[in-house]
Amino acid sequence: LGSQPTTFPGSRFMLNRNSNVTRLIRGGIPRQPTTRRGRPFRAPLRRKATGAQPPWAPHGYVVSETPHEYRYALQLASAAAGASYMLGLRARSAVPSSVHRAADAYARANTERPLLTRAVTTAVLAAIGDLLAQSVASAPRAEASSAGPSSSSGGGGCDLRRTAVMAGWGGVCAGPFNHFWYNWLERAVVLRNPMHAVGLKIALDHVAYAPVLVGFFAWTDLFQGRAATPHDALRQAVCSEHLAPTLRANVVAWTAVHALTFTVVPPPYHVLWVSVNSVFWSAYCSSVSEGGSI
Repeated sequence: LGSQPTTFPGSRFMLNRNSNVTRLIRGGIPRQPTTRRGRPFRAPLRRKATGAQPPWAPHGYVVSETPHEYRYALQLASAAAGASYMLGLRARSAVPSSVHRAADAYARANTERPLLTRAVTTAVLAAIGDLLAQSVASAPRAEASSAGPSSSSGGGGCDLRRTAVMAGWGGVCAGPFNHFWYNWLERAVVLRNPMHAVGLKIALDHVAYAPVLVGFFAWTDLFQGRAATPHDALRQAVCSEHLAPTLRANVVAWTAVHALTFTVVPPPYHVLWVSVNSVFWSAYCSSVSEGGSI
């Protein structure tokens, strides 16, 4: 019969002939449990219980009680989770409904049309970063003009062409690149140690963004009229004295940001998180491309 199932009279279940329960019913001695490799199984040491063992305890095992400190820790964790949930509900009720509708609309668009949504988001935030850079750069000139004689050049106006160039860079180049780049990182970089995966993603991002910064300087030189052809713009960008400092600033600024990008932020919102942080980065790059610093 071998390991054919055995049916006992009056029972509604079937047991294996070699199981310990079948051996007990037939008056035999339970076979010692073994591992998959045939070695004797040794149960881990457990604290002996003070009371009688429950009827479901296996033969030769001692069921221990849960230590008091573990129970207290579980109770504290449950209380903290409940308090966080209630605070979240209170905070959600305090936010206006229009903000909820806007967030839901963005989440829906990010799911249905991710490429277009992320390109538009990057373009808008790049334009905001350029306006921020222009406002910071024009503040000293405005103070100097108010203190000295008035001049027709002013310095308080907004360069809409420069803002349009930055918005075009964000919508045409940076947004689509971020969309495909971060999706590829999530699929390609899968390591057993999560921290090693995060470090590798950050290193790859720094390497990939070196040519992106070259393209940024070439884009601004071409559309701002500082280069006649794309070849001249690319040559000026590679030989620019601002490229090396910008690359160093990129490593310093984005290492901490990407430590949160690849650990806390969900993958569908990587581009949004990067674009929001790029407001200040775009302000910096826009100022550097114009020959200034902020």
